[in-house]
Amino acid sequence: MAMRALNPFIEVRPYNRKLDEGNAAALVAEYDLVLDGTDDFDTRFLVNRACVAAGVPLISGAITQWEGQVSLFDPAHGAPCYACVFPVKPARGLVPTCAEAGVAAPLPGIIGGIMAMEAVKHLTGAGETLAGRLMIHDALYAETRVIGVKRRADCAVCGEGLSRAGAAGPTA
Repeated sequence: MAMRALNPFIEVRPYNRKLDEGNAAALVAEYDLVLDGTDDFDTRFLVNRACVAAGVPLISGAITQWEGQVSLFDPAHGAPCYACVFPVKPARGLVPTCAEAGVAAPLPGIIGGIMAMEAVKHLTGAGETLAGRLMIHDALYAETRVIGVKRRADCAVCGEGLSRAGAAGPTA
């Protein structure tokens, strides 16, 4: 493999199955950090629930057309979870997928690179991560801004009064 030629110390684990409610919790629990760049909201919400239940931080990146966003969701350490910031899925057809709307070709690399750097910072403790902050990159106008995001006490996934088992349940 090309990756092993570059770094013989890595372990590659291919998963030849669809991520679903039945296997997400066990899969996520094997890792210290999860990076999610999926292109559908059902999967994003599923990954978030599994990460919250396992206490595993989640770096989420999303893109569409000319824009992308990245954040580190880590409610086990006081930061919000994905559902705190995005509590409900958008109505069908409101937010098109990359396949439906297209995406500027370099954008996945830009957002993916930022996600990778967030992973390095989180794992090494270097610098300031995007925990509690959402970075929005507008490639069309060459603007990047970072906004603060907060944990919600009434969050259906990580809110106060939920047990870890309850946190893994379905969202509204």
